[in-house]
Amino acid sequence: MALFQIHLLPIDRIAPSTYNPRLADEERLNLVALSLRKLGFLLPIYATPDGEIISGHQRYLVATRMGATRMPVVWTKPMDLPARKTLNILFNRGTNDMDSGTLALELKRNLLALDVERLAKGLPDIDPASDDFFPCVRCQMRPIAPYLDANRGRWLQYATNAARLLHRHKVLMPIVVTSDGKVLNGLGRLQNLAERKATEVPIVEVRDEQGPFVTAMLNMLSMDFDIHNRYSDMLRYHSFRRSRQYRSWLGSGYTFVVHPGKAAKSFDIGRASHRAKWVQEHGTSIVDFGAGHLTEANLLRAAGIDCAPFEPYRLTRNEIDKDKSLATIREFLATVASGKSFTSVFVCSVFNSVPFAADRQKIARICHALCHRYTRVYCSTLSDLCDRWQHVSGERTKTHRCFERAQGFVLDYESRVVLAELNDKPKMQKYHAPEELADVWRPLFARVRAGYSVPNIVNAICAIPRPLDPAALREALWFEFDDLPYSDGTTMGLGREALAAFSQRLGVDLS
Repeated sequence: MALFQIHLLPIDRIAPSTYNPRLADEERLNLVALSLRKLGFLLPIYATPDGEIISGHQRYLVATRMGATRMPVVWTKPMDLPARKTLNILFNRGTNDMDSGTLALELKRNLLALDVERLAKGLPDIDPASDDFFPCVRCQMRPIAPYLDANRGRWLQYATNAARLLHRHKVLMPIVVTSDGKVLNGLGRLQNLAERKATEVPIVEVRDEQGPFVTAMLNMLSMDFDIHNRYSDMLRYHSFRRSRQYRSWLGSGYTFVVHPGKAAKSFDIGRASHRAKWVQEHGTSIVDFGAGHLTEANLLRAAGIDCAPFEPYRLTRNEIDKDKSLATIREFLATVASGKSFTSVFVCSVFNSVPFAADRQKIARICHALCHRYTRVYCSTLSDLCDRWQHVSGERTKTHRCFERAQGFVLDYESRVVLAELNDKPKMQKYHAPEELADVWRPLFARVRAGYSVPNIVNAICAIPRPLDPAALREALWFEFDDLPYSDGTTMGLGREALAAFSQRLGVDLS
């Protein structure tokens, strides 16, 4: 493996990105300053060829305050903005040796409990103008075998997953060790390189007396993650249903009432007896809100059941096709404006990907406006008992081996939220408890029942719609049909059409 090149460059060759999702507070910036003063740069800064920092924003800021005039930099490959944002996220969680359920606030508490001033006591200060301020520049490629032997039994699967994803972006980072070969930072990177049959690894060796302080600074010093504000639009337009999720049968959210305790795949809406049972429960005039690939809509239509699908993010070759999406939405709005009565509204596999509670509440309000007195809403989403949540959060230490390479980490802006799909288009996954799901719908319906159909899935059945709130509905419609973002920087832009359609349907002026 060729050694990646660390350049010691004038500080004005690089500059921070505008989208870094870390929130830096002075208390933690003071710890960064202490780390740099005692250890220098053990890891380089990573930046694009035009000088935009991808990883190392806080160290850059603090080193600038300290009077440093040079920075150790590794150039990444050129990337477009979405790829840079994705790599930025990976660096923010891929540098520390931690597990997926660790939150920045927990790290801060643990770090402060260590008494870092005591750990740093006795370590001499390093002059920012000296070459000793940049120990990462002395990184060496060394045989991997001794480091594997010295660290057996210490592997962290989540850290390895993060290193694997960084490697896919052609990012190689040093592994920081003491003289006995024990890894202080980079266990995941070491394991990833071993799995790739590497014979050499990049090593930065520190003095043994620095070890405890290095471990604390490189693994426990992490800023709050503000992705839900900085990357809010990206989380919204990455919520689309992936192309790998095609199927040829109704999903469990459409069958849990009429086919309880049985695999959804074994229910055939095209079979007369199954269709009759389904129609008896759900009727023949359906809304599929968040219809994904329109699988269910097409199956229901083929069975002679009228279905009006709404899907803002339709795909062509796994990329959002805005023109196709808008055509589907305009057809949906025409059906809404016609005043057609709906017997059931389905919201299936939607709430788990909608990134914010306020957005989910707006969807619920729009669905409520589609209901007449006897319409029912069936909402189905991933539950708090889901294997994936149990694995990523660490609530269950023994999970199926298929989750060993699960990619994602817990966010703390809302309960049971995970940032997943880190290899390409990061998306949020929300895992609901039954009462939490019911609470979304209770302000809108007099009768709401929520529970598990299977451990992985929680469902809510909503009946008897409460009176309409026109102002709240207008806000929801404008957000969902006008403000909803797309990856090209545009929005849906159909707000006025939506207000007109619902105004006509409801006999209420929403303009």
